[in-house]
Amino acid sequence: MTTTAADALRVRLHDPDRISGSQKLMIMILSMTLYGVADIVADLLPKFEVGSLELEVAYFAFIPVVLAALLTPLWVALGVAIGEAVIADMLLGSFSGIGELEGFLQIFVGTYVAGCLVKDPRRPARLFWAAMALVSIDKVSSGIIDVAKFGVGIDPEAGEDAGGGLAAVVLAEGIELVLALVITGAVFGGLVAIWLAPRLYGKIEPLMGLRPRDPANPPRLVGPWGSPFWLVGVLGIVLAAAVGIFEQWEEHFEVTNPVTALGEWEAANAESLAESSFAWLAALLGLVAGLVIVAVIAALRARGTQRSLAADADDEAEDDA
Repeated sequence: MTTTAADALRVRLHDPDRISGSQKLMIMILSMTLYGVADIVADLLPKFEVGSLELEVAYFAFIPVVLAALLTPLWVALGVAIGEAVIADMLLGSFSGIGELEGFLQIFVGTYVAGCLVKDPRRPARLFWAAMALVSIDKVSSGIIDVAKFGVGIDPEAGEDAGGGLAAVVLAEGIELVLALVITGAVFGGLVAIWLAPRLYGKIEPLMGLRPRDPANPPRLVGPWGSPFWLVGVLGIVLAAAVGIFEQWEEHFEVTNPVTALGEWEAANAESLAESSFAWLAALLGLVAGLVIVAVIAALRARGTQRSLAADADDEAEDDA
């Protein structure tokens, strides 16, 4: 059997399912839609303040964890990152331009790592620690970036909010990390994923034309062209930090035409839209639109598969004749 260049590339990228372009698109759109809509809902949930502490749900971590545990982690991570950086904001009438790259890279790396950590979606421990890993990567990198901003002197407000110097900022970021791990990671991440993933295992994959994940052959943390993923992941987080620090630097020095605002746009009534019942309507419309697109792609793919099978059957009949 001759090995084509495409086959060799799939092996190097560790794509054992050899999924088609339509399958990748379905996974991306489904992940993008569900996470983007859930991000809107999370923003609408009430926040509680206990002294100087703010208790909130940053996002529903169980969605990227469950999807990445059941489907191909790479394409789930890409869809989730797009949903976080683009879909939720655009539905509410705003987009932060290049500055969104910071959050995009953090959630992408976190989701991909979480999906690869789950060898068997029916094992509760793996699902729980995958959720904790996702939130840890996202929030630890965010905390380091915030501390770096204050350390280089471009975010003095962080010290004022923390009520002290660098040590106070580090302590505040540490407390915020612990709260995020408990609320977002454990309660709205791991515990829900433990209940949901085993019930969806073997049910959602056939809709995408995929096989359920084989515990004996789970996805591996491998970067492009077989490179070590940890190197790629660290570079991604470093790039996210660079974007975040540069964005804060431009804001601190009031740069006239900031680079990180390139592509930024905001509707005239964006704030009122985010706080009104329109946000729920936007979330519902986004969910319906995304699911319809996935259903249409699935139907077209199924029709193409049937035609291919029919053509093969005709060829076999002609050969027999």
